[in-house]
Amino acid sequence: MQQWYEQHFQEDYVKIYAHRNDELAAAELEKIDKIIGFEPGKKLLDLCCGEGRHSRWFAKKGLQVVGVDLSQTLLRIAESKPMDHIQYVHSDMRHIRFREEFDYVVNLFTSFGYFDKDEENELVIRNISNALKRGGIFLFDYLNPGYLKKKLIPFSREQRDGLDIMQYRKINENVVIKNIIVKDIKGERRYQEKVKLYTKEKMADMFAKYGFHILHVFGDYDGQTYKETESPRMIFVCQKR
Repeated sequence: MQQWYEQHFQEDYVKIYAHRNDELAAAELEKIDKIIGFEPGKKLLDLCCGEGRHSRWFAKKGLQVVGVDLSQTLLRIAESKPMDHIQYVHSDMRHIRFREEFDYVVNLFTSFGYFDKDEENELVIRNISNALKRGGIFLFDYLNPGYLKKKLIPFSREQRDGLDIMQYRKINENVVIKNIIVKDIKGERRYQEKVKLYTKEKMADMFAKYGFHILHVFGDYDGQTYKETESPRMIFVCQKR
């Protein structure tokens, strides 16, 4: 039986998250760039790159980008928008084998916590550490569990571009689950997202275990201070010791 992340990241996913486009990626990354200062010519790993909206921004800035994703569908969409300085690679994030090749690694838009076992999620952090050069920077953008528990919207529905999109959300045993129903003239399709919830403290322990020093923790892309129940995001900027 396929896992949810093997089924979900297809063409409907791009339509569901159509508002998460290149323009939004640029707006977010330009703000973070003022803090990190991404250097042209350096090598960057975009882990869980999806259809490449962040990879393209980094390439435009002059970085040498490797985008990795499990979804062949999303990678085909990324490759249909070719740019210099980007190489796309099909791989599970648990199985990457890079060794101190990158000056930067980014993992964005809650591309973490996909696996049932803590050991598998922790393996992703180990792989990221292995991929980074000593002194390299890791940018990690994840949901904020405290905010999510306080602000969770159980149901939402929208119609656009010929699609009827219904989303049901709940938290069960420290996992946020989103069941999605998409309807159009072709019929009805159902998808699920499941993300394990990790607190700031738990993430900090994981980062420390694999040699990271935390430089900043922000609550959004504007660089606001992280607040446990008020910040929509949990954005770490870490450096490998």
